Parts: sequence; C-alpha cells; structure tokens
Amino acid sequence: MKLNFKPFRVGTIFNPIREKFSNIKVASNSISIKFPSRLNAMALDPSKITANKNLVYNPGEIVFMIKTYKDITVKITDRKNEIEISKFSCRQSLIRHAVILMREALDVNDGLYIDVKNDDELKHCGFGSSSSLIAGVAVAINELYGNPIKLDVLARYMAQNHGEEISENDDKLVPVQCIGGSAIGGFFNGGMKVISGETCFIKSMDISNKYKVVIGFPVDFQERDSKEMMDLEIENFDKFLKTGLKFNKQIAYNILHKLLPAMTTGDIDTIGDVIFDYRFNMGSIKNCSFGYPKLTELTDRLADLKRKEFAQVLAISSVGPGIFAITDKPEICKKEFIKNNLIVKIVSIENNKYKVIKNEKL
Repeated sequence: MKLNFKPFRVGTIFNPIREKFSNIKVASNSISIKFPSRLNAMALDPSKITANKNLVYNPGEIVFMIKTYKDITVKITDRKNEIEISKFSCRQSLIRHAVILMREALDVNDGLYIDVKNDDELKHCGFGSSSSLIAGVAVAINELYGNPIKLDVLARYMAQNHGEEISENDDKLVPVQCIGGSAIGGFFNGGMKVISGETCFIKSMDISNKYKVVIGFPVDFQERDSKEMMDLEIENFDKFLKTGLKFNKQIAYNILHKLLPAMTTGDIDTIGDVIFDYRFNMGSIKNCSFGYPKLTELTDRLADLKRKEFAQVLAISSVGPGIFAITDKPEICKKEFIKNNLIVKIVSIENNKYKVIKNEKL
C-alpha cells in the first residue's frame, strides 16, 4: 500500500487486474497503431489529487482528443522474456513499464520488440505525453494478443499503476497522479469525454470539424524533470485541497445540470462556460502556476477570447503551461496567442479512438 510520492521501480504493480488470465495466445505477429493525444480541460474535484492512496486518484476530468499521434508498433520475437525497444524510441523507461504491466496481467513471456515514434511531443506541458505513451503501448500489446482485456479495465489498470520517468534514472519512476484521461480518451470514440472517479467513463460527444484547436505554450518555458515538477506540486497541494472543498458541490451541479445536458444537445458554448468558470473563476489556474509562475497573468490576457466569443472553449491543459482554445475562429486566437509570446500549433479534434494501421496476423 503506497501512500507517499517516492520513486518506485519500473514495472511495479500496485493495483493488479482482478481477472486472472491464463493460456493467452498470440493473435498477431505485429501490430501498428496510431494513438491520439488528449487535452485535460478541468478536474471535477481537484482535492482528490492531493493524497496518494496506492496510486488511485479520483478527481475525475474532462478531456478533448486531438489529431496529434504516437505511432506505435509491437512485434513478437523469438527471444523469450526479452523486451527490445528500438533505439529511436524516446522515454524508454515508460515503454518498458507498460510492457511489464501487460506481460504480468496476461501472464505471458513472449519476446517483444517495441518501436514508438513520438519525437515531436511536448513533455510536461500538460498534454498527457507520458500517460498516452503508456496507454498506447499497452493497448497495442492487448491487440497483439487478441484484446483479452476489456478496454475500460485496461484504462483503469494503466491509470492506477502510472509513473513518469526520472532524468538519468532508467530504473525508477515517480508516482505522478493519473486520472485515466489519456487511456479513456484513446480507447473510446468521442472528441470530448467526461470521466469520474475510478477512471469511470461517463459520457462522450463528437465535435464538429468546423472547430479547430489552437494550442500554445510559452516561449520561455523551461522543461523540468517529472520528479522536480511533482515536488513543486506537492508544495501546493493545500491550494488544490482548498479549491476542491470550496467548490466541489458547485462543480458537481455545473457538470450535472449544465455540461452533461449541453453534451447531449451539442452546445459547445455552454460546455466552454463551465470549463471557463472552473479555470478562471475558481482559482484553478493560480493553483496550477507552480510550474510556470507567469501563467495566471498570461491567461488573464487571453480571457477575452472566451468572453468575446472568439473561442468556444479556453483553458489550460492539466496543470499547464500548455493553453488551448477550441474555436471556429482559429486565426484570431492564433494571432492573440502569438501576441502573448506563445509557440502556436493548430490541430483538429479527433472523434475516433486509436486506429490499427497494420495487423500481421498469424
């Protein structure tokens, strides 16, 4: 029972899958998938990320999926027990962690070769690069064995055994909080998803392709190690706890009576209002500024994009400093982002789950 935030060894399983698998057979020689990325628009109760209860976190979240992908290939080799990761794959400790988790869950020891193309990702900017890498490798291995693990179970398993890499230490990971948005987001269809405690998938909706996503991160942001970022967040846990205790009832009301009905009717403006209220009016952005102290001032300068209806949704992603706008006026938002010294990328919403692009069956 892990109750602290000290590093743990790669491949450690804190919360195993309850179902026991045996005699699982390989279904394919090779699987290649494209796995999308997520934006974490808000938590449903931020107080729930302030205590480690054996890597189980229940704040819930709202995510949007975007057409930025990891290309992941897994192959069976004739070298039993060996895990071979291509030299071109970044963040190998995370890949190895995902492989060990899957081999233990499926009770298999086949040799595996893994190749991941994720060179252009933004690490530690709030875009779920770590969790989507782990989830993507896991679901590719699940495909390799014929999908024996149900996807909702797999998402929970990945979230509740999550860790992130430590610079110059390939053998240990930091127990950074994972809610499951990258896994749920990539495993199921829908450009927007609501997730509650225990990585429970509540509702999804498709988003019209008339909307684009303008993503920005500060030009002067200095990337930090996962452990350093986690230590900074721990120092600010009291703020997240205070916000959660103060606003959790209002957030729950807004989700139940405003956001979920708006998802049913496709009212993205009301969805954006709920997210904006949480981020800008309940202290969320200020709480998240520990990694980039100028975040509150920066987002205040951008707030009129939502107030003047140039953006339907405006938020930071996770704890930032990545900022995004979902908008039918992308050039206006892009111009304002650049004016405020953000490096900008415009992408589309992804309404579909991960895609198998190559399957070499036995």
